[in-house]
Parts: sequence; C-alpha cells; structure tokens
Amino acid sequence: MAISLFSFVPIITGILATYFVIALAGTRFEIKGVVGPYFGALAIMFGLFASLMAGDTWRETAKAKSLVAQEFNALSAINSLSDSYGEGAARIRELTKRYAEQDIATDKLQTTKDQITFTELPALVDLQSFIINDESGTAFLKSRLFLHIDALRDLRLQRLEIKRNHSGPRKLAMLILLGTLTQIAIAMCHAGNKSAAMYTVGLFTLAFGLVIHFVTVFDSPENFEQIVDFSILLEIP
Repeated sequence: MAISLFSFVPIITGILATYFVIALAGTRFEIKGVVGPYFGALAIMFGLFASLMAGDTWRETAKAKSLVAQEFNALSAINSLSDSYGEGAARIRELTKRYAEQDIATDKLQTTKDQITFTELPALVDLQSFIINDESGTAFLKSRLFLHIDALRDLRLQRLEIKRNHSGPRKLAMLILLGTLTQIAIAMCHAGNKSAAMYTVGLFTLAFGLVIHFVTVFDSPENFEQIVDFSILLEIP
C-alpha cells in the first residue's frame, strides 16, 4: 500500500512551529501570557474537519465495496439465466468470466486520476451483441439479461466515479493548515518551557501525521484495489 509524502508534512510543520516559538524566547517578540485553553478552539476545528473528511472517505470506500458485491450478484444472475438459453449458455458464461477478468485488469492499470476512463469493457459489448444477434433465447429471457447488463454498466460507472473523485487537494490543504495552526498554538502555550513545548507538539504531531496518513491512503486511486477486493468477481458460479 503506497504511502503519500503528505504523511510527513506534520513532522516538518511541527518542528518548524516548535523552533519558531522557542527561537523568540529572550527577544522582544517573546510570547508570554498564552493560557492552555487557547489552542482548544483550533484543536476542535481540526478534529471536526478531520473526522468529516475521514468519514466521507470511508463512506465512499464502503459504497465501492457494496457496488462490487452488486456486480457479483448481477454476473451471477446472468449466468443463472444462461442455463435457460440452450446452446448459447456456454458462450454467455465465457463472456461473463472475461468481463470479470477485464474489470480487474483495467482497475489495476488505473492508478491515477488521469488514467481513469469510463470506456465500455469489450466483454460487455460482446455479451450484449451476442444476445441481440442470437436467436435461441426468448424475448422475455433476453429482456432479463439486458436488465442485468445495464445494471453491470451502471454499477461499474458508479465505482469508477468514486475512485476518480476523491477528496482532492483543497480539503487536504485545509486539513494541513488547521493542523499546523494547532501545532503553533500548542507551542505558544508552552513558550517558556522548551521540553514541554517539544513533547506536547510532538504528541499532537504524531496524531496529526496518522490522520493525514490514513486519509491519503484510503483516498488514493493507487490504493483502491487493495482497499476494495475485486477477487470475488472471479468466484462467479
């Protein structure tokens, strides 16, 4: 699972915040009289924004997993209906298996936002063409198959949309800004005590870094395949 370089930003900002406040000691710009509760407001804002951002990311991840399960159900339904298709049953099962393989292979190649495309998978096009041109199936059976084919197309597009539209740089920049301001506020509350400033900022920096790490990991298209399990598509009965 790829680790984003943004995970190390809190360490840099924490060091700079502590150094900035300590460096002012003994100068005319020395910070004095800042009480502990001062950083509470910034910490609350940071916590609320981080929880909302993480909640949104995890909710989208859960939805993507649900969409994969629905794709599995649609493929299973197509295979079940193919049992009533006569001679074309084997061809339909072959195409559903190929669809699952192409879906997984395509997802592995789309590791960045720019690489994500909404083109139709060839296996799905072939499956639709086969059903249209084959005369062994009844009109009712074909209508049921087309219903599941449309569902497959829609489910995959929704999943790709989730993979492409992650939180984005603006939300991440806002999270880093609020975290950095909180680091500065904590350091200011311990301006007269170098050790206390280093330890308290260090503890918050650890939590800050973990938040950035998990948000970026779960939100990255590069890690999408490791978070959402596609192997279930290969287990179609």
